[in-house]
This record gives sequence, C-alpha cells and structure tokens, in this order.
Amino acid sequence: MKNLLYNRLCILQLLCMVVILTFITACKDDDADMEVPLITEVRNYAATPDDTLITSLHDGQWVVLQGKNMSAVTQVYFGSIPATFNRAFSTDESLVVQVPSIPFLSVPKDKLHIITAVGKGGTTSYEINITGSPIITHVRNYADSPNDTIVNSVAPGQLINFVGLNLNGATSINFQGVEADLTNVIYTDSSVIVKVPDDFSGGDASLANKITYTTGIGSTIYGIPIFDPAILEYYKDPLWTLLSGGIGNQKTWTIDFNAAGVSKKFAGPLFFSGDELRWNKECAKPGGNCWTWEPTWQGWMPEPKDYGTMTFDIKGVPVTPGLTVNQKGLADGKNGIFAGSYFLDTDAKTITFTDAVPLNMGWDNVDWSKAYLITLTEDGMQLGFKHKSKTEFELYNFIVK
Repeated sequence: MKNLLYNRLCILQLLCMVVILTFITACKDDDADMEVPLITEVRNYAATPDDTLITSLHDGQWVVLQGKNMSAVTQVYFGSIPATFNRAFSTDESLVVQVPSIPFLSVPKDKLHIITAVGKGGTTSYEINITGSPIITHVRNYADSPNDTIVNSVAPGQLINFVGLNLNGATSINFQGVEADLTNVIYTDSSVIVKVPDDFSGGDASLANKITYTTGIGSTIYGIPIFDPAILEYYKDPLWTLLSGGIGNQKTWTIDFNAAGVSKKFAGPLFFSGDELRWNKECAKPGGNCWTWEPTWQGWMPEPKDYGTMTFDIKGVPVTPGLTVNQKGLADGKNGIFAGSYFLDTDAKTITFTDAVPLNMGWDNVDWSKAYLITLTEDGMQLGFKHKSKTEFELYNFIVK
C-alpha cells in the first residue's frame, strides 16, 4: 500500500515538473518573440565568398539581414514597401529577404533608403542606399540661372541635365541610336549632366526623338524632340505647321467629299481657275489668267465615294518631310498605300511631290508632281494642279481628317 502511494506521489511530482518546465519554456518563447529585432549589416545572398557586405541594393535583389532576434521579425519594409522573406533559410541572427519593387517617385524621401524590421517587441530601422532602374522626370538646359530652364527639345552638341532618380553609374546614354560620350558625365544626387552627340547622321529612324538611359540595373526610354537649331529655323514658317502639324508631328487630309456626295467646308470637292491664280487667291500678275469657277458637285465629275487620305509629316533621323497616301476608290493598280516625300516652298507657296501621287479622284489630266498652294488654314486646304493641255488649274479641296 505504501509503495502504491509512493509511486502515485512520484508520478504527480513528475507531472508537476513537466507542467512547470513547459510553462517556463513557453515564457522563454514568449520573451524571445517579444525581443526587438536589430539589423547590424546587410549581405549579398550568395554562397561564400560572394556573400559580401553591401552598402547599396536594388529592387528585386535577394539579401541577408544580419543582426539579432531576427526570428522575431513579422514584417520587413524597404522604403515603406513590404518585402518577401524566406523563413526556411533564416536564423535568429539572419533573415533572407527580397527587395520589393519600389515606386520611387511616390515614396517619401525620408523613407526611401530605410529598411524597417517589425517584431512583436518593437521596430528597428537600418539606413542603406536603395536603388532601381533609372527614372527621368524632366530635362533642363545646363546653364547658370535663370537659363537652366526645363526644355521641351534638345539639339546636337547641347549640354543638358537629366533630372530624376537612380541615374548614377550610366553604362549607356543613347540619343536616337547615337551613343553619347560618357567620359565627362557629371553626376549629382538626382541629376546627370551630359552632352548631346554632335552628329546624328548614323541615327536610327525607329528611335527618333528617343533617349535610352541604361545603368547596370536597368534602362528607361525618355521621349523628347531632338532637333538641330538650323532645322528648327528652317521649319519655323507657320505653313509647315498648318500643313503637317510641325516637327515631330503629322497631319492627315482627305478630299472634302464623301460617299453621300457631301462637302463640309467647300461648295464641292473640285473647283477650276486660270493657271495664274496663286496664294490666297491672288493673281500672279495684274490682269492675268485668274478666273475662278467654284461649282457644287455635278454628275460629270468623279462619283461620290471615299477616296482615302493623305498624311504629311516632318519626322525621322535626320528630320525630313514625309508623305503617306492611302488611295482608295480608283481603278485597279492605282489604289493602295504609297510612301514618298514632299517639299513645301514657303516663298513660292508650292508643294512638290516625290515617289507618291497626291490624293486624287482618278482624273489624270493634270501634272501631279507639283501643286500650287491656293489657301491653307488649320482645317482646310486648296491645291491647284496645272492641266496638261489647258491654261487652267484643277483646284482640289481638302479638309483635315
């Protein structure tokens, strides 16, 4: 009986000890969970010897946060953006974390370069340079104030200042296919001073007005017109803008006539005049051959239909005038999309066409290679083409598409 009682007492004591030890262990675990994490350094996540100490990191990179009480961490932020971390490869002294994609322009500057580790017991911060792909917000002329203005175009040989983020350490600055010389590039905290290449003769037309900025982390494309000042001067006449929309742009015209036989701006699609009628409907000489006839559409004229469009532009590398004619409604072999060029003589008020016939309604009794500009406004245009056998013009009336 005594032995039985003794055995029961032993078992009871053992159970009490188990409960006490379990309680103590739980308290210790709770205490550990309540410890404040501490980051002492950041290392590259790689096998030795590549697990080096790092002072700068970028979005998408895997790193190891070294310190104390890392097992207590519940969340990590880079520049206030939550990160992904891997517990399977972490210890109480280290935590494997991937730097998140950071919206640099929207993160406050005072938080951008801060790693924050959050635990149940508190929060710790660690400052380190956090970078990403380059971001260009605007371009300034490089000059003393007040001439260091924001620019809307750049020119060959010009010193400019890119302003943005993550611009340090450019490996390439490419202006529409032409590499800039990086030898004398100057970096500041948030800008880069560089010279635009002097010669664009080897440029890529598909990259017109595009700057590609590349670092070891990534690249960005920034669009801005790139013009030679001489070209800007050449195309400054308002007629270029009225006709084509100006440098870097395009403008599409159609004959003022539709399939229902309706003309919106002019009395009809086709007028007639003497062959000495010129700009603004003035005569080339006093008493010259400048009669005009402006009829509405009549049955003997080309029939009502969609005849297509004609697009003038000033683009490319180098900048040149281009013409695209989408001809419709004619006989077989004359329809299609045709690419060519044009030249606007702003003094003589004429347009010459190369490699493409201007938009027409199918009559071939005029010289299509040269048009006389009779009127040109923001939304309307009249072009006179000389008749091959008569001393008269056929005046085609166009409106903006």
